[in-house]
Amino acid sequence: MKRGLLIGIGAVVVVAGVLSIPVEAAPSPDTRIILEHTNKTYISPPCYEEANKSNNLAEADIQKAQELKYQPESSCTANSLAPIKQPIASVLAVNLGIKQSRWDW
Repeated sequence: MKRGLLIGIGAVVVVAGVLSIPVEAAPSPDTRIILEHTNKTYISPPCYEEANKSNNLAEADIQKAQELKYQPESSCTANSLAPIKQPIASVLAVNLGIKQSRWDW
């Protein structure tokens, strides 16, 4: 009985430890952004208001911007789309749809 309890507590500690290990999480290729065709740049939605933009805009995703070889419009956009360190548990929650991603705009 005592041995089983110790094994159970040990297993819980190991699982909790593994789930708290930070890993790098990046936005998915289908994260929504705004393409600015005149300057061949892209803008993340949180940075739209202060962006230097024309009226030649289109909505797309990061994958399309990379295919077109567009660059981030500003450091705001680059920083908002930069990978971050998150615990494995948080990444799993996003992948399972339990938690919203940082990049769900």
